[in-house]
Amino acid sequence: ILGAFQFAPGFRRRRPRWHRIAGRVLVPSGLLVSITGIWMTLVYSTAGVDGPPGFDGPVVYWTRLVVGLAMTFSILFGVDAIRKREFKAHEAWMIRAFALGMGAGTQVFTHLPWFLFPQIQGETSRAIFMAAGWGINAAVAEWLIQRKQAPLHGDNRALW
Repeated sequence: ILGAFQFAPGFRRRRPRWHRIAGRVLVPSGLLVSITGIWMTLVYSTAGVDGPPGFDGPVVYWTRLVVGLAMTFSILFGVDAIRKREFKAHEAWMIRAFALGMGAGTQVFTHLPWFLFPQIQGETSRAIFMAAGWGINAAVAEWLIQRKQAPLHGDNRALW
């Protein structure tokens, strides 16, 4: 919830100090989440904790690693951008990190067919539904970033 308020422009404008303080809490928290996800992927998969055979396979394993690394680097790039006072780049990187961090919430919806139709359950379908959660969030994040950065000219404003 704290992270969502970071992206409310009116709230951020009215309470810039709050935004900075919340960011100082969220950055280490986000890094803890992403690095923990990477660690769990590396340790649990080798310990056989992922579930029954055929539940998660190499595609889910590598997807989790890529997403964890992408979230980690997005946060680090966002911090670097704000230190350079590059506000638009900071916002874009933090939107990306937040979107990836919220991927598990989207996976609740992308997994609905997987839970409703046991006959489709398997390693491949699980990989698709897992990746879809992160993919949807990443696509929406990029759409929002592009939309915010698109220049508005004359009559084109009506399109936005």
